[in-house]
Amino acid sequence: MSRERFISVLDIGTTKSCVLVAQADAIRYQIVGYGIVPSFGMKKGTVTDISRLSESITNAVKNAEKMCKTKLKEVSISVTGNHIFTIVNRGETEVSNRDGIITETDVNTAIEKATNCKLPADKMILHSIPRTFTVDGIREVENPIGMRGKKLSVDVTLIVGNISHVQNLITATENAGLKVKDIILQPFASGKAVLTADEMKEGVCLIDIGGGTTDVAIFKNGSLYFSFVVPVGGNHITNDLSILLKIPFDTAEFIKVEYGGCDLLKVNRGEMVKVKFRGTEREFSKETIFEIIEARVEDIFNIVNANLHNLNFTHLVPSGIVITGGSSLLRDINMVAERVFDSPVRIGYPKAVEDIWETLRNPIYGTALGMLDLEFLNRKQEGSLIKRNLFGYILHKVKEWFLGFTEGGE
Repeated sequence: MSRERFISVLDIGTTKSCVLVAQADAIRYQIVGYGIVPSFGMKKGTVTDISRLSESITNAVKNAEKMCKTKLKEVSISVTGNHIFTIVNRGETEVSNRDGIITETDVNTAIEKATNCKLPADKMILHSIPRTFTVDGIREVENPIGMRGKKLSVDVTLIVGNISHVQNLITATENAGLKVKDIILQPFASGKAVLTADEMKEGVCLIDIGGGTTDVAIFKNGSLYFSFVVPVGGNHITNDLSILLKIPFDTAEFIKVEYGGCDLLKVNRGEMVKVKFRGTEREFSKETIFEIIEARVEDIFNIVNANLHNLNFTHLVPSGIVITGGSSLLRDINMVAERVFDSPVRIGYPKAVEDIWETLRNPIYGTALGMLDLEFLNRKQEGSLIKRNLFGYILHKVKEWFLGFTEGGE
């Protein structure tokens, strides 16, 4: 690669911290290192112990640095949590050129007007993502630049989060010796990694089941249309196994991953599972294990489905449901989803990446891989405030906010 530059991203989750490092030139990038460690100091996507979280981040970074043989200076970080919510707003502007040709400046003006909405003092905009443009009444314009008209309007999806939560993530990352470059919504990144262009254009619902939260994102016309977070995830399933089987959490997690599933028809009556822990061996009914897991998975999907109906979004997703994240690997989880949503369902694996380690070809790492794609896209388009690919648009004012915060804290 010529003129190589390093790109590094940090996916901060409830159960893991994952750092990916890539070398990039103007055309492509290649992953050259990664660090994956258990995450501590996070619960349901929220920071609960900055010191322990910083330690987790530090360990992940050290592992990545050993592989890529370079010292990391900055990263883009992920964010999720029940504090995240979505606002839809519209901005309008008169076309500035006398000849009526719409320019990038006009587009930015319309987007900035759509972004100027009153928020509570403790909230900030994480992403401002154009849904669709309208030129003189012509709706669903994908890229208005170069068109002629008198009035331009844009509908935007504003992703809003809690300022103190974002500050805590930045502080934990800086305590690990890194500068924060960007902040990226987790399901936004996951979608980039696991969804096809056709799915995003036609309309699809992404369900990213992490350890502490389930992130839901609707994609339509090639961009993020709406997102919400359900404050339960894979740990909810493990916790119920732990309580009902009267075993430690770690043992319950092992049973869930190694022996668990969601289709009771695949369990023989009387089939037992033997597990050793604390120096003893115990037997558990596989039927009971499946019943617990299926019930909890169904609970998660029912909450998501209820939200989709309340928001009147079910008609927006003809491409169906894509499940990703760690819990998407539960055997036959797609069958439960098909029953609940009455819609086609597939498991979202990361799309093909050149020279990727086999370890990373897993839905667990979809968010980090998507973050890498988005950061590479942003670097290619630096200097342009409106991205030709609207999926990759991140409002520049967001960068100004958290850069001001970090510089003020030095």
